[in-house]
Amino acid sequence: SDERVRFIRGLPCDLTGKICSVHNAHMKSRGAGGDYKTIVPLHFMAHKDFDEMPEKRFEHKYGRTKQSVRDRAPLYQKMWERHRGKDD
Repeated sequence: SDERVRFIRGLPCDLTGKICSVHNAHMKSRGAGGDYKTIVPLHFMAHKDFDEMPEKRFEHKYGRTKQSVRDRAPLYQKMWERHRGKDD
């Protein structure tokens, strides 16, 4: 939903802490079965790096693996559910 997009974009980037130019980065492509529950907020360049950079170079630049970023998607889903008042 548009509301969820705005909510995620209002959060700081999971990698840099920056708030400007945050994207809703799908951790699993929609074509591979990803959905709105697999989104992590990433700054524009971090999102580009996540999609394009080899794993080792990404890890060197950000100090984290791509998998560690993917693993945080459930945290952001939980934050959204709490924001909406749907805490399971």
